[in-house]
Amino acid sequence: MHPTVIEINKKIFENNLVQIRKQIGVGVRLLLPIKANAYGHGLISVAQLAEPLVDYFGVACLDEGISLRQSGVSKPILVFGAIDEEQIRGLVENNLEITISSMYKATLVHEYCLKYDKKCKVQIKVDTGMNRVGIRPESFNPLLDFVLASSVLILTGVYSHLAMSEATDKWVTEAQITSFSAIVETVKVRKPSVICHLANSGGVCYHPSSYFDMVRPGLLSYGYFPGENLITGNLAEISPCFSLKSRVSYFKVVNKGVGISYNHRYHTSEMTRIITIPIGYGDGYRRGLSNSGEVIIRNKRYRISGTICMDMFMVDIGSNGEAYVGDEVVLIGKQGDQELKIEELASKLDTIIYEVLVGFNERISRVVV
Repeated sequence: MHPTVIEINKKIFENNLVQIRKQIGVGVRLLLPIKANAYGHGLISVAQLAEPLVDYFGVACLDEGISLRQSGVSKPILVFGAIDEEQIRGLVENNLEITISSMYKATLVHEYCLKYDKKCKVQIKVDTGMNRVGIRPESFNPLLDFVLASSVLILTGVYSHLAMSEATDKWVTEAQITSFSAIVETVKVRKPSVICHLANSGGVCYHPSSYFDMVRPGLLSYGYFPGENLITGNLAEISPCFSLKSRVSYFKVVNKGVGISYNHRYHTSEMTRIITIPIGYGDGYRRGLSNSGEVIIRNKRYRISGTICMDMFMVDIGSNGEAYVGDEVVLIGKQGDQELKIEELASKLDTIIYEVLVGFNERISRVVV
């Protein structure tokens, strides 16, 4: 097995979901977004951990939904992404709920189901301000009429997505909530059982009026907070369940003034000890962390030395540094009283936590601990 692993702390992850439940209260459903390999945490293992604690799963595409069904997941699964005509068969056969954002797509699914004597659960997505996918509010009623009149389409949900839920300036979010509230009123008169949902992680944290019938906290479920607003109450008990760990694979003594790694972007300042760690950009540990990323070894932080390679990188631990082949190396997470937060990596890479998390690929095993 690859000596580099991602560890998912079962107790912490389950507690995160419990705290979110406490926050949203009785009667509000919880959908766990599990797209992009469960935000890098491992699609199947996270689904199996979460299924007893959530009401729904959300995925981006057909393949993710099929993988969940093949692994034995039985909870409802909503496919967020826009669909192609050739995907309809797989979506219907795997009992996946299809997002409908236009009359055209609704007609395609309706005609397929009529042709093959099938029924299909669908959810209508409304664009209240994200301007990505979703039917405009002024065009919603005809689509709602069509879906409700269909003998083969079963409307289970209506939803939208918040564009700026973590922003300190709340006017955009409040406008979206107002717009969606009008949609909800229309829907509930026609079919009260339809699940109406809007809140993402930022909505759960900062906008209780966005909860409606269900919430969809992705990043928050995995232990990270959108934005920099003060968090109190139940949500303050949430923490990351993700750790990235490797082991020292090689050790050598190097003279002063020696170049390290490709293009010698780092030179030793004294006779020193250089260790090699078996993870690189081929695993998703970004090359942009060359000469700036850090690791924890034996409860001490060290900076990466030189260019990160495809499969490994080097660290100068100094002339008196102590490390041995096989020693644990923490790249994200805690060791002793030291901690390397994923926020530090994101800041150095000038990106967001989401991108760092989903960038770690399948060469690295996910292990539930």
